Amino acid sequence: MPAAPPPAALQTSPIPTPSLTIDQIVSGATPLSILDSETPNSPGPIDYGFDITTQQGQLVTRGAPLVWIAKDKGSAALGPFQAQWFDFTAYAKCHDRSPKSPLPGVYGVHLDVPSTGQWYVAVAVDAGGGQRAVALGDPAANPPTGLQVSEGPVPAQLGIKAISVKTPVATTVAGARQIDTRTPPDPLHSISLDQALTNGKPTVVVFATPLLCETRLCGPAVDEVMLAAQVVGLSKANWIHVEEFLPGPKLKPPAPEPANQSPGFRAWGFQTEPWVVVIDSSGIIRARFEGSVTSGQIEAAVLPLLQG
Repeated sequence: MPAAPPPAALQTSPIPTPSLTIDQIVSGATPLSILDSETPNSPGPIDYGFDITTQQGQLVTRGAPLVWIAKDKGSAALGPFQAQWFDFTAYAKCHDRSPKSPLPGVYGVHLDVPSTGQWYVAVAVDAGGGQRAVALGDPAANPPTGLQVSEGPVPAQLGIKAISVKTPVATTVAGARQIDTRTPPDPLHSISLDQALTNGKPTVVVFATPLLCETRLCGPAVDEVMLAAQVVGLSKANWIHVEEFLPGPKLKPPAPEPANQSPGFRAWGFQTEPWVVVIDSSGIIRARFEGSVTSGQIEAAVLPLLQG
């Protein structure tokens, strides 16, 4: 499949259409399931990533779904916003031998969520033959889906100072094996995060454990950062991988438990993995992606931050 263009072309405001409620959007449509994150967001711009499946568990990857959000099913929903499919392309290109994600890519959409609360998300796709299919993100479901929007602190909150923490550095493959569970180890360990935040360049940092990742998205996330670094330029920004579970001199990572997390990962307070965070040259967080992310999305987030 061809690589998707960077998400700079994503719809950033609702498409003008008659107002619809969530109940109206769902009515008469073939039901689909949505896969998304439960991590809370702050009000305002949100880059929302998701996958959708049929009731038989088959992944849907076609078209450009329309997305609506609402706090209840009976009031007029905000939207639609147009989503775009992004292929994972970096795994093979980066010669990764870590566990591979079962997902071939992710849908991305830029939303503007005006207030806190639990938001329903309705994603409509063309099912062919004039039929619609709709995936519903339902905050009342068990487990909940949709959007959780909070005024309280959230991980890697946009617009705040990035957490400065010393992270391990390695300039040789032998050294990288001690601080990286990827096979082979990646080259994203040339500078500590605390130093990167003061050298006047933007920073892209991926928090991930390719070998031990519960979601099996860590390896792909690291690979997509590596591919973005090649496109943008290794010297134009800082590119850092913070490993969650350090292998150490014996090259054997500890059990994947919270108590064994690396200091760099623990300092950011993440409860899930992977995360990719894009930080400007002043140390302010400008973009964040949890779970699925592609090089095109990363490139689109970091390119506007480059100087000159």
